[in-house]
Amino acid sequence: ARSGSTPCATQSCAQSDCCVANPTCTSFTCPSGTTALATSTVCATLSCYQSDCCIPNPTCGSASVSCPSGYTAKASSTVCATQSCQQSDCCTANPTCSSFTCPSGTTAKATSTVCATLSCYQSDCCTPNPTCGAMTCPSGYTAKGPATVCASQSCGQSDCCTPK
Repeated sequence: ARSGSTPCATQSCAQSDCCVANPTCTSFTCPSGTTALATSTVCATLSCYQSDCCIPNPTCGSASVSCPSGYTAKASSTVCATQSCQQSDCCTANPTCSSFTCPSGTTAKATSTVCATLSCYQSDCCTPNPTCGAMTCPSGYTAKGPATVCASQSCGQSDCCTPK
Protein backbone atom coordinates (compact mmCIF):
# COMPACT_ATOMS: atom_id res chain seq x y z
CA ALA A 1 0.00 0.00 0.00
CA ARG A 2 1.10 3.53 -0.62
CA SER A 3 1.67 5.71 2.41
CA GLY A 4 -0.19 8.85 3.37
CA SER A 5 -3.06 10.32 1.45
CA THR A 6 -2.28 9.52 -2.18
CA PRO A 7 -4.86 11.16 -4.40
CA CYS A 8 -6.74 8.90 -6.78
CA ALA A 9 -6.67 9.50 -10.51
CA THR A 10 -10.47 9.54 -10.68
CA GLN A 11 -13.42 9.80 -8.22
CA SER A 12 -13.09 6.13 -7.34
CA CYS A 13 -9.67 4.71 -6.52
CA ALA A 14 -8.23 1.84 -8.53
CA GLN A 15 -5.78 -0.73 -7.16
CA SER A 16 -2.99 0.92 -9.16
CA ASP A 17 -3.69 4.22 -7.32
CA CYS A 18 -3.21 2.67 -3.88
CA CYS A 19 -0.85 -0.29 -4.28
CA VAL A 20 2.71 -0.89 -5.43
CA ALA A 21 3.71 -4.33 -6.69
CA ASN A 22 6.13 -6.19 -4.47
CA PRO A 23 9.48 -6.92 -6.11
CA THR A 24 10.57 -10.35 -7.33
CA CYS A 25 13.68 -12.31 -6.39
CA THR A 26 15.39 -11.38 -9.68
CA SER A 27 18.25 -9.46 -8.07
CA PHE A 28 18.40 -11.26 -4.71
CA THR A 29 21.55 -13.29 -4.05
CA CYS A 30 21.09 -16.31 -1.82
CA PRO A 31 23.86 -17.10 0.68
CA SER A 32 25.90 -20.29 0.74
CA GLY A 33 23.98 -23.26 2.04
CA THR A 34 20.75 -22.22 0.34
CA THR A 35 19.24 -22.60 -3.11
CA ALA A 36 17.53 -19.74 -4.98
CA LEU A 37 13.85 -20.01 -5.82
CA ALA A 38 12.68 -18.91 -9.27
CA THR A 39 13.59 -15.30 -10.08
CA SER A 40 9.88 -14.67 -10.76
CA THR A 41 9.04 -15.41 -7.11
CA VAL A 42 7.27 -12.36 -5.62
CA CYS A 43 8.61 -11.14 -2.28
CA ALA A 44 6.26 -10.78 0.72
CA THR A 45 7.00 -7.07 1.26
CA LEU A 46 8.58 -4.14 -0.60
CA SER A 47 12.00 -5.66 0.18
CA CYS A 48 13.16 -9.17 -0.64
CA TYR A 49 14.61 -11.33 2.13
CA GLN A 50 16.27 -14.71 2.29
CA SER A 51 13.01 -16.27 3.50
CA ASP A 52 11.29 -15.00 0.33
CA CYS A 53 13.88 -16.06 -2.23
CA CYS A 54 15.90 -18.98 -0.84
CA ILE A 55 15.36 -22.42 0.64
CA PRO A 56 17.90 -24.05 2.94
CA ASN A 57 19.86 -26.93 1.45
CA PRO A 58 19.50 -30.27 3.22
CA THR A 59 22.17 -31.67 5.51
CA CYS A 60 23.98 -35.00 5.22
CA GLY A 61 22.01 -36.19 8.26
CA SER A 62 18.72 -35.73 6.45
CA ALA A 63 19.94 -37.34 3.22
CA SER A 64 20.28 -41.01 2.40
CA VAL A 65 23.83 -40.89 1.07
CA SER A 66 26.01 -43.95 1.69
CA CYS A 67 29.76 -43.58 1.63
CA PRO A 68 31.62 -46.25 -0.36
CA SER A 69 34.55 -48.26 0.95
CA GLY A 70 37.60 -46.04 1.46
CA TYR A 71 35.50 -43.03 2.46
CA THR A 72 34.34 -41.67 5.81
CA ALA A 73 31.00 -39.93 6.37
CA LYS A 74 31.14 -36.20 7.16
CA ALA A 75 29.21 -34.80 10.14
CA SER A 76 25.44 -35.12 9.82
CA SER A 77 25.21 -31.31 10.18
CA THR A 78 27.21 -30.77 6.95
CA VAL A 79 25.10 -28.68 4.55
CA CYS A 80 24.92 -30.02 0.99
CA ALA A 81 25.86 -27.84 -2.00
CA THR A 82 22.44 -28.18 -3.65
CA GLN A 83 18.96 -29.47 -2.84
CA SER A 84 20.17 -33.01 -3.56
CA CYS A 85 23.01 -34.32 -1.36
CA GLN A 86 25.77 -36.16 -3.23
CA GLN A 87 28.62 -38.39 -2.06
CA SER A 88 30.99 -35.47 -2.64
CA ASP A 89 28.95 -33.43 -0.11
CA CYS A 90 28.75 -36.09 2.59
CA CYS A 91 31.83 -38.33 2.20
CA THR A 92 35.57 -37.68 2.57
CA ALA A 93 38.16 -39.92 0.92
CA ASN A 94 40.35 -41.66 3.47
CA PRO A 95 44.10 -41.04 3.09
CA THR A 96 46.56 -43.60 1.77
CA CYS A 97 49.68 -44.99 3.42
CA SER A 98 51.94 -42.92 1.12
CA SER A 99 53.27 -40.74 3.95
CA PHE A 100 53.10 -43.26 6.82
CA THR A 101 56.40 -44.50 8.26
CA CYS A 102 56.33 -48.04 9.60
CA PRO A 103 58.33 -48.83 12.74
CA SER A 104 61.11 -51.37 13.01
CA GLY A 105 59.86 -54.95 12.99
CA THR A 106 57.21 -54.25 10.37
CA THR A 107 57.09 -54.01 6.58
CA ALA A 108 55.23 -51.23 4.78
CA LYS A 109 52.19 -52.14 2.71
CA ALA A 110 51.79 -50.53 -0.74
CA THR A 111 51.72 -46.71 -0.58
CA SER A 112 48.36 -46.84 -2.41
CA THR A 113 46.75 -48.76 0.50
CA VAL A 114 43.71 -46.79 1.71
CA CYS A 115 43.45 -46.32 5.48
CA ALA A 116 40.33 -47.43 7.35
CA THR A 117 39.53 -43.94 8.73
CA LEU A 118 40.59 -40.31 8.21
CA SER A 119 43.90 -41.10 9.97
CA CYS A 120 46.38 -43.82 9.06
CA TYR A 121 47.56 -46.25 11.72
CA GLN A 122 50.19 -48.94 11.87
CA SER A 123 47.48 -51.59 11.45
CA ASP A 124 46.46 -49.93 8.16
CA CYS A 125 49.91 -49.47 6.66
CA CYS A 126 52.29 -52.02 8.16
CA THR A 127 52.51 -55.79 8.30
CA PRO A 128 54.30 -57.24 11.33
CA ASN A 129 57.42 -59.14 10.35
CA PRO A 130 57.48 -62.82 11.33
CA THR A 131 59.57 -64.20 14.20
CA CYS A 132 62.20 -66.90 14.00
CA GLY A 133 59.85 -69.37 15.69
CA ALA A 134 61.27 -72.87 15.44
CA MET A 135 63.85 -72.11 12.73
CA THR A 136 66.74 -74.53 12.84
CA CYS A 137 70.20 -73.02 12.50
CA PRO A 138 72.97 -74.83 10.60
CA SER A 139 75.98 -76.37 12.28
CA GLY A 140 78.30 -73.73 13.73
CA TYR A 141 75.43 -71.33 14.52
CA THR A 142 73.26 -70.71 17.56
CA ALA A 143 69.58 -69.75 17.40
CA LYS A 144 68.84 -66.20 18.57
CA GLY A 145 65.51 -67.32 19.98
CA PRO A 146 61.98 -67.99 18.70
CA ALA A 147 60.69 -64.47 19.59
CA THR A 148 63.37 -62.71 17.49
CA VAL A 149 61.64 -60.52 14.84
CA CYS A 150 62.99 -60.88 11.32
CA ALA A 151 64.12 -57.90 9.25
CA SER A 152 61.59 -58.53 6.45
CA GLN A 153 58.59 -60.70 5.63
CA SER A 154 60.76 -63.81 5.38
CA CYS A 155 63.24 -65.02 7.98
CA GLY A 156 66.74 -65.91 6.97
CA GLN A 157 69.81 -67.26 8.69
CA SER A 158 71.13 -63.76 9.33
CA ASP A 159 67.89 -62.90 11.18
CA CYS A 160 67.72 -65.96 13.42
CA CYS A 161 71.22 -67.38 13.84
CA THR A 162 74.57 -66.12 15.18
CA PRO A 163 77.94 -67.76 14.52
CA LYS A 164 79.30 -69.69 17.51
